[in-house]
Amino acid sequence: MSWRPTYRSSKFRNVYGKVGNREHCFDGIPITKNVHDNHFCAVNAKFLAIVTESAGGGSFLVIPVTQSGRLDPHYPKVCGHQGNVLDIKWNPFIENIVASCSEDSSVRIWEIPEGGLKRNMTEAVLELYGHSRRVGLIEWHPTTSGILFSAECKSTNSLRWMDRHYINPLRDWKSG
Repeated sequence: MSWRPTYRSSKFRNVYGKVGNREHCFDGIPITKNVHDNHFCAVNAKFLAIVTESAGGGSFLVIPVTQSGRLDPHYPKVCGHQGNVLDIKWNPFIENIVASCSEDSSVRIWEIPEGGLKRNMTEAVLELYGHSRRVGLIEWHPTTSGILFSAECKSTNSLRWMDRHYINPLRDWKSG
């Protein structure tokens, strides 16, 4: 009878991480402390979006992934919300479209120019209102283009259909 240890040995026991070079990292980004349970960044094939610390409203940076190094403190931001930005998500079908939600109970859809931001962006392509409290979560539908889920931090959730010209809620429901 052969003896076997009672634990499994890992396939990755001899794998070690390596710190990236400074020229391949982003530096000088004031990351927010107000995202609660959500992510403070979102990435797609073209851009990196990061929720930043700001006074007087919410904003986030959109940086091309080809750019790296130290960011200028006056780098252009997306700053159209009145409250802190709580979540950001890229559209899985259109790489230049990003959605953001905020403590001001709004969801906004932004279209980022092809080369990235050259100046601050304050005008959203679409603005969704209808929540009565802060919106803490947004999520694009993974297989159907144009459907966005948004959820309040308290008791009401809404599923909304996004079109370029208008927004129609597909379904609103209350939980609890």
